[in-house]
Amino acid sequence: MIILFAHQKGGVGKSTLAINYAYANQCAIIDLDSQHSSVLFNQLRTLNKRETIECLTPTNIAEIESVLSIYKGRTDNLIVIDSGGYDSQINRFILAKADLIITPVGISQIEIFGLQKFRNILKEASDILGRLISTCVLINNVDSRSQKRIEELKLYIKNNPQYLNLLDTVIHSRNDFKVAYEHGLTVLELKPHSKASKEMQLLITEINSLIQFKTYK
Repeated sequence: MIILFAHQKGGVGKSTLAINYAYANQCAIIDLDSQHSSVLFNQLRTLNKRETIECLTPTNIAEIESVLSIYKGRTDNLIVIDSGGYDSQINRFILAKADLIITPVGISQIEIFGLQKFRNILKEASDILGRLISTCVLINNVDSRSQKRIEELKLYIKNNPQYLNLLDTVIHSRNDFKVAYEHGLTVLELKPHSKASKEMQLLITEINSLIQFKTYK
């Protein structure tokens, strides 16, 4: 089962979410982001003598296919992919391979424009492959005081149901995500009962329920 955190735009929070999700499920992560946030996170954990998960950095499509074929034959075959924040042949390739795609987006106009561009990429990929490729949109890193903007974004996503599916979970701007990363920790490890942890746990539960549905559908 391949869980892909993807967006053609950088800076939307893909890496932070992918790391927290992968560690919560103790599964491997493929780091395709040019900043290699997952690799650096594992290095922080190693320096602090904390347990790490497998973090892989394939550099081309052939290497990605090789990694995915290995995991396909394993019983613990859940794997997370943190894609790069740009449009490329590799990123389009993994769109076609993913069982579930998660796309974080904020409420700023530039992020909405970015989501519109990503929707076009999904449409193009769907047309080429002859099957629908859609993503689960996560409203992420938003100010809790911006409820009107959040509702407007929800409405936009709901009005584009063919390629965009709105997740129930909303992740608000929480400093704990930044502090946790700096210490080589997930938010669940940093403060298990914090608001950030509770929201992350809601996201993990929602994603895992979608995985179960896809597995047994």
